[in-house]
Amino acid sequence: MEKAHDISHLEHANDKYDGLQKIEASGTGDVALKLVSHTHGLTLSRAEEKGYLRRIDMVLMPLMFITFGLQYMDKSLLSAAAQSGIIQDLHLYTLDSQGLNLRRYSYCTMIFYWGYFTGAFPAAYLSQRAPLGRYAGIAIAVWGAITIATVGVKSYGGFLVQRFFLGLTEAAISPAFSLITAMWYKRDEQPLRIAIWYSSTGFGGLVGSLATYGIGHIKGPLAPWKYQYLIIGSITVIWGLLIFFLLPNNPLAAWFLNQNHRIIAVHRMKSEQTGLENKRFKWYQAREALLDPKNWLLVLMTLCTHMVNGGVSGFGTIIVRSFGYSPLKSVLMVGCVGVVVLGSLLISGFLSVYIKDMRVYIAVVCSIPVIAGASAIWKLSWASHAGPMAGFCILGFFAVSYVMILALMNANTAGHTKKAVTAGMIWAAYCVANGVSPLLILAPEEPTHYPTEFKTIIGALSANICIGLGLRFYLARENKRRNTVSLAEGQDLELTAYADLTDRENPNFRFCL
Repeated sequence: MEKAHDISHLEHANDKYDGLQKIEASGTGDVALKLVSHTHGLTLSRAEEKGYLRRIDMVLMPLMFITFGLQYMDKSLLSAAAQSGIIQDLHLYTLDSQGLNLRRYSYCTMIFYWGYFTGAFPAAYLSQRAPLGRYAGIAIAVWGAITIATVGVKSYGGFLVQRFFLGLTEAAISPAFSLITAMWYKRDEQPLRIAIWYSSTGFGGLVGSLATYGIGHIKGPLAPWKYQYLIIGSITVIWGLLIFFLLPNNPLAAWFLNQNHRIIAVHRMKSEQTGLENKRFKWYQAREALLDPKNWLLVLMTLCTHMVNGGVSGFGTIIVRSFGYSPLKSVLMVGCVGVVVLGSLLISGFLSVYIKDMRVYIAVVCSIPVIAGASAIWKLSWASHAGPMAGFCILGFFAVSYVMILALMNANTAGHTKKAVTAGMIWAAYCVANGVSPLLILAPEEPTHYPTEFKTIIGALSANICIGLGLRFYLARENKRRNTVSLAEGQDLELTAYADLTDRENPNFRFCL
């Protein structure tokens, strides 16, 4: 079993370069150690750093943006299919004394996230151990094939199985993208990049609504919802094959970087104290992740934030149709939430880059529109479309809070195994919240505007504000304690940056707020 580093030799070694060589030879250090000697004395101009950042953005951001958008479209196809006959065709309803009961539909929405939950920790482990680009490409192609297979589903039970395995395979991407962002970008650059690739959920929601609206008009031998799964799934398979070849495993193996660019990649991460990549799974780091108080505060924030998503993605068209829209128009109107998600994420991402230590405050402030939106849907009259529809749209601000949670997780976690396990914890919490929230949409409550769902959202987002402020206080107090220790320079800094130390082990690590 791996043991925690004894860092005394890092602080007192007479020959610092020899210390780096020993770490590399032991296999416990970072992949960046291969090039760290080339960074000694290197100073980057602002133009050089901007040029490197522009180069990696031009490749990574489109690949991650499109991938995450397709993932959102694949998992949320059920909402559009609900208006195209899938509920009737697969018997996703029952009739009882109170009329139509959609509990089966709720279970189909929910089981996707329990499949995701099942795959979250294996995905976190494989994200560390496997070549990231190849792993992501295979996972995308597989879940695309599972999406296509929906066309052959004949029953409620078969659909439950399909949804579970769709969630299981889609679980691969989120931890992988969290690690990729931490590997390639400095901590002050990460919130905007996470906002960019996560904002594709909004773009995917908008484009997906338009696409499924158009596909819903296809006249052919198959049911309209089957064309939706067939076309979107096929696009996903093709994209997975492209990702297999285009997404690099790490900066040192990137096809679009030359040797000088790779040296710049290593040099940039020295001050970050988070390293690039280490393929050895270290059990002591996994244990530390599970015992870290800040991780559990982030988990609680994730649980609170994503109580919104079950209603928005799983039951979005059903709720909007309750406002008085036609089935196909309700699919189109749900795309308005995508516009809010896309715009709010990009704006908040830029703010978090240019205003220091704003991540927690942005997460807290963006919880307020969600509370207002839930209150509007619950309390306003549905006789007029405008009020409840506006409330439904601003529910999309919950995505901003979640992106800031991901940015805080990435920036405040060091040690590659600890980063992978922490990502697994956060995405597992995401699954639990999304796996429970569909059960709060109760069909008999439609005349009273689904009070169980929207009262829960109001309570959860109010709690999110309190937890967020508590997290900021904890991190600020920890930084103040650590500031009694002077930050190391030169090769001392290299030793702690590339020894694959955790944030708790590393005396040079400071937390972002």
